[in-house]
Amino acid sequence: MGRFGAQYINGTFYHDLHPVAGKLLIGLSEYVSGHNGSFTYTSGAEYPPHINYVFQRASMAVIGSLIVPFAYRTCRFLGFGRAAATMGASFVLLDNALCVLSRFILLDPILFCFIAMALMGYAGFARHRHQAFSAVWWRWLAFTGLSLGLAISTKWIGAFVVALVGLCTIEELAILYSDRKTSVLTQIKHWIARVVCLICIPLLVYLISFQIHFALLRSRGTGDYKMPSQFQSLQRNNVVSRQPHDVAIGSQITIRSHLPGFGLIYANETHRFPDNADELVAAGMPGKQANNWWEIVSGAAKKGNDTPSVRFIADGDILLLRHVGTKRYLRTGNAKPHNQGWDRRVVAAGNTTAPSAWDFWRVHIVDDVSPRPSGRLYAVTTRIQLINKISGCLLTATPAQLPKWGRDMSELICSQKNTSMAEGTLWNVEQVRDKRFKNANYQKLVKRQWLRDTVWINREMARSNNRLVPDPDRYKVIESSAWSWPFLIYPMRMGAWKDYSIKYYEIGNPILWWASAICCIFVYPAQIAYMLVCHRRKCSSWKPAEIRQFWDVTKLLWGGWFTHYVPFFFFGRVLYIHHVLPSLYFGLLLLAFEIQCAMRWYMPARAEWPVAIVIIAISGYVFYLFSPLTFGWDRPIKELAHLQWLPTWNLVTDPHLVL
Repeated sequence: MGRFGAQYINGTFYHDLHPVAGKLLIGLSEYVSGHNGSFTYTSGAEYPPHINYVFQRASMAVIGSLIVPFAYRTCRFLGFGRAAATMGASFVLLDNALCVLSRFILLDPILFCFIAMALMGYAGFARHRHQAFSAVWWRWLAFTGLSLGLAISTKWIGAFVVALVGLCTIEELAILYSDRKTSVLTQIKHWIARVVCLICIPLLVYLISFQIHFALLRSRGTGDYKMPSQFQSLQRNNVVSRQPHDVAIGSQITIRSHLPGFGLIYANETHRFPDNADELVAAGMPGKQANNWWEIVSGAAKKGNDTPSVRFIADGDILLLRHVGTKRYLRTGNAKPHNQGWDRRVVAAGNTTAPSAWDFWRVHIVDDVSPRPSGRLYAVTTRIQLINKISGCLLTATPAQLPKWGRDMSELICSQKNTSMAEGTLWNVEQVRDKRFKNANYQKLVKRQWLRDTVWINREMARSNNRLVPDPDRYKVIESSAWSWPFLIYPMRMGAWKDYSIKYYEIGNPILWWASAICCIFVYPAQIAYMLVCHRRKCSSWKPAEIRQFWDVTKLLWGGWFTHYVPFFFFGRVLYIHHVLPSLYFGLLLLAFEIQCAMRWYMPARAEWPVAIVIIAISGYVFYLFSPLTFGWDRPIKELAHLQWLPTWNLVTDPHLVL
């Protein structure tokens, strides 16, 4: 993640599948450490002398270590005794997996910190629920909203803690609604307070983080090709910002869809439809390539215009699009697309001497954002639709991907829904090559639309996430499945595994992982079932206040474990063991609470601290055993073979690796 921080310093735009708040913090730490942005953290490269990597990694370690005091404070807010709160914080402190991730420049320690902040904030707010609308009540509610915003602005996994707080808030408001002593005005105030603090503040934090992101990254980079043409035209040194604004018959252009992820219309000689070898695949391809260029050819008789040598394109004009590389025309016909069987296929076909009637397209100008005279086609600023002259269908970009014979490109079709204004039917000229026109100053033609750009980049992020699909036929040493996480079946190697390389192993404290897994999967559900049966039979020995206290604590802790773990079973993307760590945090605190309950039910009060100290000592000893893998082991790994407690661990040898 260090390279993203460097890009904030040198101002070059990038694309990543995660939100930006965490990377902004990484960039801040690099800036404070004196980094000038020239080193891009290439894998395997040595740090140059001016890189203070110790400070940068220490910054992440400090942020990661904050979850320990947050854990203690959360436990105290939830009513834990000092012994149990110390246990909860110690469990977090003594987990090897949480510790090892905090030693690297990663987003995960930042995410854990913000999730822990959100839990602490809501626990503090719940602690003061009877002081409604007081200063301390507002402070903790606003702090919770701020923490939620920071969590989801670091990684979208932060949405799970947002869901947890949202469910607890719904329960609170339902209880208020059922309380006849609470006036309607008071209930409205409670609703407004929560909407402002738990919805508006997180949303504002999320939007502001992207506003800062766009403000810092003003130069062309590796990721701006995924952004709209208007955005690119305002980036320094971008090719879109150094070109003519005018477009005319004879201009060579690239055509961008307004559907995020589709990119530019592309064709080449290699990729053809399997049922017709004469038809080249015309589809969407992200990035700027030589095969994106099309020449505008007139499809109508000449008309009078500004000059004899220049014919601009107006609304309603008929034209042909001839691919520069293959000399084929953009064409539709009666053949069906690969994915949408009810529309028409779009191909690159024909030749320059004999265009088909299916090659003619009518230009419909939707709008233009520049201050220049309307009614003409301009580069970047004009949105258009292309309507086939014969069939009347609309040239339409789709998110559906073609198979390998189509290079996994996004399918281009001609839709019979010719009255649609869907984003897939909207296009603009992104680049233009025409020596007849001078380069334009796009700073005077285009205004930044940061809200539109924020929505666009988030949709591109979602698309990048969805493309991270595991290959079922290929084993990868760092991947794992959600079912294996609670019992630590498959830890993860971090980096090279040679004898004298520094080896880090993402393995948790086995005792704590297994105990918390048993607590969350078996013990707590059994307790709830037992309590429901006792309540049904009216034989419960618990007082209503005790039940309420038990529920208020466990709904947050077990609910947090559930909402941060179970959704991964429904994810189609690649998963890693560190995805379970937020749920582990909740599970460790629930484990401490269950131990406290057991001690108070079955032991005298004076036994709490001795038992807590023994449990912490055992956890500390196991942490110490695995600490060489947490802090780095630079000797042959066979010397640590005694730490392979399960046969599935790939500590010494990888049992699943086929050589």
